[in-house]
Amino acid sequence: MNRCENEWQDRRYVLKWFGRKEGNAKKSYREFVKKGIALGKRPDLTGGGLIRSMGGWSIVKAMRTSDIKEESDARILGSGEFVSEMIRHAEEKVKYQLPAMELQKSIKEEIENHCKNEKVPVAMLESGSRRPPLPKLRRVIALKLINEYGVSLAETARHLGISTSGVAQILRRSERV
Repeated sequence: MNRCENEWQDRRYVLKWFGRKEGNAKKSYREFVKKGIALGKRPDLTGGGLIRSMGGWSIVKAMRTSDIKEESDARILGSGEFVSEMIRHAEEKVKYQLPAMELQKSIKEEIENHCKNEKVPVAMLESGSRRPPLPKLRRVIALKLINEYGVSLAETARHLGISTSGVAQILRRSERV
């Protein structure tokens, strides 16, 4: 962490789970990793979702010889019925997702429209400034991008000129209201 930047890696987000101050958080994180290494390879965390759900390879092999079919997906831990239900729900959501290029265009249009209505230049929104009306405007845009378009917190943050934790705070505050 912190040696190279990866778009998918949110260092601050991970460290916040281990402490408020960066130094303490890094120390706690290292201890956490050391404890995990000391545990070695854990059979309960090995194999795909079906293997873990059923209790191991021996049960899965017995099911195969008995010609019992069970829906499985390595990403989902649970019974075949549960896996089928999760896949069905995911497929329903995918129908409403926009292709990447179209999504980026929609995000840009949303931001431009909201900024135009508030008479705020997009560059000012992206600057990270906290001058009014920017915090309220960011809140409205963030909630729309996340709730209606399914945009990630990190991507929303990049578009609004704030941190991912800033977007998370917007979400937490909106849940309290």
